[in-house]
Amino acid sequence: MKKLISLIKACMTDNMNLFRIRQKNQSTISKKIFPIFIAGLFMFLMWTYAEKIMELLVGTGSEVLVLTIFIIFSVILTIIEGIYKAGNLLFNCKDDNLLLSLPIKKSTVLFIRIFKFYVFELAYNALLLLPAMVVYASHVNVGFTFYLVSLVALFIIPIVPIVFSCIVGGITSLISTKFKYKNIAQIVFTTIALLGVFFVSFNLEGVIQNIAENATSINDMITKIYYPAGAYVSLATDFNIVNLLIYVGIHILLYGLTILLLGKVYFKINSMAKSVTVGSSKKEYKIKTKAPIKALIKKELNRFTTSPVFIINAGFGLVLFILISILVVTKFDSLPEIFGQTETALTVEDVRAYIPIILFGILCFSSFLTSITCSMISLEGKTFNLLKSLPLKPFTIVFSKVLTAVLVMIPIFLVGDLLFFVRFRFNILEMLFILIATLVLPVLSETIGILINLKYPKMDAENDTEVVKQSTSTMLASLLGMILTGVSIAGLFTGIAMKIHTDILLELGVAFYTLICIILVLILKKFGAKLFMKINV
Repeated sequence: MKKLISLIKACMTDNMNLFRIRQKNQSTISKKIFPIFIAGLFMFLMWTYAEKIMELLVGTGSEVLVLTIFIIFSVILTIIEGIYKAGNLLFNCKDDNLLLSLPIKKSTVLFIRIFKFYVFELAYNALLLLPAMVVYASHVNVGFTFYLVSLVALFIIPIVPIVFSCIVGGITSLISTKFKYKNIAQIVFTTIALLGVFFVSFNLEGVIQNIAENATSINDMITKIYYPAGAYVSLATDFNIVNLLIYVGIHILLYGLTILLLGKVYFKINSMAKSVTVGSSKKEYKIKTKAPIKALIKKELNRFTTSPVFIINAGFGLVLFILISILVVTKFDSLPEIFGQTETALTVEDVRAYIPIILFGILCFSSFLTSITCSMISLEGKTFNLLKSLPLKPFTIVFSKVLTAVLVMIPIFLVGDLLFFVRFRFNILEMLFILIATLVLPVLSETIGILINLKYPKMDAENDTEVVKQSTSTMLASLLGMILTGVSIAGLFTGIAMKIHTDILLELGVAFYTLICIILVLILKKFGAKLFMKINV
């Protein structure tokens, strides 16, 4: 037992950071305060959603629906997070060789892997479910048994999603050993989930109202279909010790069967994931030479396309741009109603006249909230010194990252531009300035991103997620992007309110950002090399 506990403690220290940001000069206090702050902020957000739902359910006799909804929500997120994490926490792990060389049973190694996976998802579930449980207890007269059942449920609810994630993760890992594009499904699935969260957030009032109107039928449907949710709701409202023991026993049995069945194929999948197959056919290989900038751009594109978390984080703003463009083009008649609720009170003709400005605002929004380069230096990691040793000017290396990001963004923006041009028949001058903005805004945004990353690199990250989602440069770039977006939209709205002609307002906006872009590129050229050479790994 002592050996098992020691192994669990050793394995749990790796790749288990939820919100941690590690910096060399970061104090111990800040390392502890930051995760607590982020966790508290997330729980406050969940509490706000739960309160909004409960406000409509109080007095209807369906207050327990708030628990059901949050259980299903946590299950969906656990499955998404589980499938995403299964590859890192279960299969092809860094410490496989060490653990398998120790005098311990292979079944013990598998138990530790799944237990680590369970603890990781348990932490996420607690952040989601605790606020809903607190909201329910504050509005409904509950007894001691509710807290007992809820405590048990916190440990029980993650098991079914984890079992599903293990199965899907095993199948995906098995297929991916022979499948070249193994990250596509993960990227698509995660993007759809994020879009779903955004849709619910923007339509929260309507969604909550619909839930309230159909509370009884929704609760009955969920509790009958999904046993863990139904059993918990039943125990929370009508406690029965026998049912509680059955509830716990079923999940423990399911957990044990998962370990038993997965153990039959787990090590086969792991060995296949680590194996390398060399074809027997004879091929003649030729070495192709490329211009340095082309070679660097190709390298960056390869790095970008092989990291799902990088693609999802950087590309989500681009997906939003396309969706917003399609909505504006297809639902144009509803725009005057939106603007009519403001002090501007614009007519249909006014909105149509300012469509180029609206497109310019969408371009600003998407560009400033899409910072690909804010992670590119940090993602070099241990290979950064190799990059520094290249016989190239530092500015060439750094600016190749900007160009790569711009090449990713511009084709997406051009699709949106084309939709607007065809639907609203822009004149030549409007199309010209929009196309200039389509080029300038991504360069501006990505130059800002690379400058921030050069100033605040994170070269000791354990994985891409820590760089892309949890680094100082990413947070600063996101914050600055939100500020620039707010300033841009406020400036455009002010111009519209002042009835400035569309062409003049568009020219002023494009000219302003072009000037800023030129200045920042010159700053990057002058100081970027110094910042680049200061970075040591």
